This record gives sequence, structure tokens and C-alpha cells, in this order.
Amino acid sequence: MTKQTYILTFLIFILSTGGYTAMPLFPLLTDIHSISLAQASTLTAIYIFTQQTTPVFLGPLGDYYGYKKISIIGEMIRGIGFIGVGSVSNYISLLLFASLAGLGGGFAGPSLQSLMMKSAKLEARAKVSSLRASATNAGLLLGPVIAGIVIWTGYFNLIFISAGILYLLGAILLFLFVDPHESKSRNKKLNRKDIIEILHNKGFIQLMIFMLMYYIIFAQLFVTMPEYAKQFTNQIQALFLINGITGLILQYPVGLLISKYNKPIFFVTIGITLITLSFLTLSLWNHLAALFLAILLFTIGGVFILPIIETAIARYSDNSGKMGLYFGVSKLSDGLGRPLGSLLGGWLFYNFFPSMIWFTFAIFSVFILIYVLMISKIKGLNNN
Repeated sequence: MTKQTYILTFLIFILSTGGYTAMPLFPLLTDIHSISLAQASTLTAIYIFTQQTTPVFLGPLGDYYGYKKISIIGEMIRGIGFIGVGSVSNYISLLLFASLAGLGGGFAGPSLQSLMMKSAKLEARAKVSSLRASATNAGLLLGPVIAGIVIWTGYFNLIFISAGILYLLGAILLFLFVDPHESKSRNKKLNRKDIIEILHNKGFIQLMIFMLMYYIIFAQLFVTMPEYAKQFTNQIQALFLINGITGLILQYPVGLLISKYNKPIFFVTIGITLITLSFLTLSLWNHLAALFLAILLFTIGGVFILPIIETAIARYSDNSGKMGLYFGVSKLSDGLGRPLGSLLGGWLFYNFFPSMIWFTFAIFSVFILIYVLMISKIKGLNNN
């Protein structure tokens, strides 16, 4: 890995800290402005939806105009959006600035991922992906700490302003310290041939389907599991603490392991199996200790899967020279999978016994594993 890899990792840590300072605390806007919890939740949904769906169109901009340039523009837009959320009071204005923050994420996300993947050699991509995930997990831990300090002052709007300042700082540091890695496409707009190329890339479509199903179950970590935890404790943040610390400690070592042995299907199998065991643990034991064990198993499973997903996306885009497009389109799996998982998990939670919910997701996880083993016999994830 290169010096640029470590610089980008540090910058992603700063940017993730900004995101996790603000994003989980949109509901606190009810204490600042005269809006309902439903309206505050709508702001969260608008931010996430915009951030996850616009990369389909914005991701290719990095291919055409340069990943560094588009990343800087995106983080500046996101910073202005969050500062706006912390500065205005009118609900329509809040919606507009929340959308702007999400739009900035749509610009920056695919280009930042492309910069990371291009900062090292092909064989080091799993390690690079793991470094990025570790930086994100570190931001996940530090962001709420900063938010807690700001909350203690009583000026809740400063949470969003602080997040926006961190994004603007990240944009400045990107400009000063990151090499462009320019490999621009001759075309300056997305054309039909690009879309046809992706639709004909059977391995990439198989990967997208796998990602969609994975994000459906991944959503339970933030929906059904916290809701389930309320019967045991009011300290729900402990779940996210376990998730963040475990990911931070294990992500990079696991990335080294994946790079060393280069057996993606084997490691995906381990990851999905651990997630299945997580759901089975919850279905068999109704206890806080079982929930903590389930979170631990779930997190470790995800640690194995994430680097393989990112390196596979990069590999499928190599021949086309359109890494930004591929990363942008791949965001659809997350943008659709998490909302579907949230809706499905919420519906199951309020209509069935918890043990039935966890058993249902365990069965679904087994189905995902069968799918992975099936596509490995064709192409799918098998040639990282």
C-alpha cells in the first residue's frame, strides 16, 4: 500500500466522524425546532435516500472529470448541507439542506471509493477496503462522543454545524494532500453503452443481487435488534459500541487474511454462516447476553464480507475504466436493501414473536449462502 492509501484512510476517518456525529441525531431536531418526530425521521430518510440513490447518476462523474475533483465537490456540498440543517428553522429549508447533504454523499461516495481502490496494487485491494472500513468504524465511535459533548452544552444545532465543518475540513485536506489518479473517460456524460455494459456484466449483476440480500439482513442491526433490546436495557447504544469496537479491531486483520489466501467464496461463506448463527442464537435464547453474543457474531460476519464486496466491484470495473460508475450503480443494492430490510424487519417485529423473526432471518441467511455457492460455480464472486 502507498502513502496515498494512508492519507485517504485518515481523511475517511475525519469524514466518517462528521457523518456519525450528525446522522443518528436527526431526531434531536424536535428539541430545536417546532417539528414532530415523524418530520425529523423524514429528514433522516431524505438524507439516506438521496445519498444512496443519486450515485447511479453521480458516480460516473468521477470517471469523466476526475475522482479527486468530484470527491472535493461532494464533501463541500455535504458540509454546506449539514451546516444548513444546523442553521435554519423552517421545515422546508431543513428538507432542502438534508437533501443537499445527501446529494453531497452521492457525489463523494463512489469517487472516494475509487480513489481508495486506485491507491494500491490489485493484490492489496482487500487490505485497502479493510482500512477504509476501519476508518469508518473509528468515525462511528468518535462521532457520538463529539455529539455527546455538544449535547452537554445544550446547543443541539451545533451537532450538525460541527459535522458540516468536519466535511469542509475533509474537502480542504483532499485538495491539499491527495493525488488525482486521473484516468478520465473521453465521454463527458453517461451514455446507453455504459448501462448496456453493466447489464451484460453477469458477474456484476450476480454480485448486486447478493449485496441486495445482504443489506436486507444488515438492516436488522439498526432496526429489529435495537428494538428488541429495549426489553432488556435502556442503554441501546451498547449494541453500536460492540459493533463499532469489534469492527475496528478485526477489520484490518481480516483484510490481511483475505489478501493472503485470496479465497473470496470461502470467506463469504464464513461471514454468512456467522450471521446465520447470530440469528439462531437470538431465536434460541431470549436474554441480553444472547443479544450481545448475536451482535458480536453478526459484526464479525460482516467484517469478512465487506472487503470482498468492494474488491469485487473494483475488479468488475477494471476493464471498463469506469470504476465510479460501477461503485455508483452498486449503491442501489444498499439504497434498496436497507429500506426493504427495515420495512420487513419492522413488519415482522410487530406481528410475530421475536423467536419467529430471528428464525425467519436465519432461514433467509441460509438462502443467501446457497445463492453464493451457486454463483461461485459460474463466476460471481469467485475471481477476486
